[in-house]
Amino acid sequence: MIALQSEIQLESFAVLQSHYEYIPSNKNPRDLIKLFRSYQIDIDFVHKINENNTAQVFTKISVNKNEKPLPGYKLFVEGVAIFSTTKTEELSETEKKNLIYFSTVNILIGYLRNTLNMMTSSSPMGPYLLPPINVADLFRKKADSKQSQNK
Repeated sequence: MIALQSEIQLESFAVLQSHYEYIPSNKNPRDLIKLFRSYQIDIDFVHKINENNTAQVFTKISVNKNEKPLPGYKLFVEGVAIFSTTKTEELSETEKKNLIYFSTVNILIGYLRNTLNMMTSSSPMGPYLLPPINVADLFRKKADSKQSQNK
């Protein structure tokens, strides 16, 4: 199949900062997948829409960076991407917003997932792979957070 390019294009991507810390365990974890899945994941993002049909998206991902982290990895990565839109005249406003907001965050999380994987690829417990993220839930929580701040 010949792929049709999206109306949203990734123009650039950069990792702004990253941090890795290994937390040793008193005992050898038998099930790394189970351990990795129990890590708390915190994601935040912000969009800056520019007048020239571009959007800057900043995203931060923290893994196991709570008060009492579990053994293994404590990770942080922050990145930015610039997206442009083309041929959006045929799209509805809802479709445009989905592209500019939901799709961009989803794409950026994918790039940062790869960064986390590469950060840990030579680490004592092997590579960490960020699990799939429910982006709709992230947006819902972000909206709820903004509403409570405005009260």
